[in-house]
Amino acid sequence: MSEIMTKKLRKVIFIACGILSAIILLYLLYRDYRPEIDVLMHPDSHTKTKLLYLIRQHEVRDSLFLLGLITVLNAIPGMSNSVFCILAGLCYGPWIGLAINWAGNILGNCIVESLIKRVDFSHRFKKNKFLNWLMAQKHPSLGMTLGFMVPVIPSVLVDYTAARLNVPANKFLLIVIVGMFPTSFIYAFGGDAIFNGDAKKLIGSLIGIAILFIIAWLLVRMASRKKQRTA
Repeated sequence: MSEIMTKKLRKVIFIACGILSAIILLYLLYRDYRPEIDVLMHPDSHTKTKLLYLIRQHEVRDSLFLLGLITVLNAIPGMSNSVFCILAGLCYGPWIGLAINWAGNILGNCIVESLIKRVDFSHRFKKNKFLNWLMAQKHPSLGMTLGFMVPVIPSVLVDYTAARLNVPANKFLLIVIVGMFPTSFIYAFGGDAIFNGDAKKLIGSLIGIAILFIIAWLLVRMASRKKQRTA
């Protein structure tokens, strides 16, 4: 078997293992959150009070399940963990929720970056305009940090860039820590705002997400112009 075929097979195996892990963690979370689901399925005049009580009664193991799910979904290309990042803030409050989100996103990206060179990526992936923009940066650390900050930009592109540029492990870890903080913070505080019905915090979280999307739009435009100039 050729090296390319071996790398393609590894990629399939890694993704399959990730999906299987996500399914198991989802089941474990569903099992522990079943009381809340039952309350939502059979609403009454006390539904909100019951939910507020049940949601904040979860044990440490549920936070570990949630941390694992956020990590796995972050590591699987094409998957989004934003719903579960919001759930972390909703269930555990803004600061513990932030810790869960931040740790999960950091772990997920570190796992992906460590596996990049062991798998093969498609020609279409390697021609991605934003990936090429990242690879051509005079200050790639800044570009990668911005890439991690924007939720609509697949983090695997940034991980691939770091692997291709042979970014030292300690430097990559710092980039991930800084880059993953804004979205981890916004989702955690947004989830807590939903739990407490705090309109001001919720609006602030939505504004933060909107700012990140604007940054994404600007970065995509810059990447498109760069590609046009080099074409």
